[in-house]
Amino acid sequence: MARKQTERYENGTIDGIIYNPITVKHMASQIILAVDEYISKKITEKALKELLLHYASRHGRLLFSSEGLNPTILNRIGKKRTVLVNIALEGFQYSIF
Repeated sequence: MARKQTERYENGTIDGIIYNPITVKHMASQIILAVDEYISKKITEKALKELLLHYASRHGRLLFSSEGLNPTILNRIGKKRTVLVNIALEGFQYSIF
């Protein structure tokens, strides 16, 4: 039997997603997992947005470059996932200090 959506969260985290990735490639793989779970309706839009905002605020050097999103992340996650990431990060301003 499938687990209920509320059981997929432990302490506000998404089950199976690492919140503190070590490399850019690792972060890209975690974003792919989260977006795919969102598309398949296993997690809510709020949970996806919270994860991406966590990455942006805590691991901004991995996620961003001088032109916007890191090119490695863009290449790995693809165009359609990038659209969802940009929607979730709309209005976020990365601090340079």
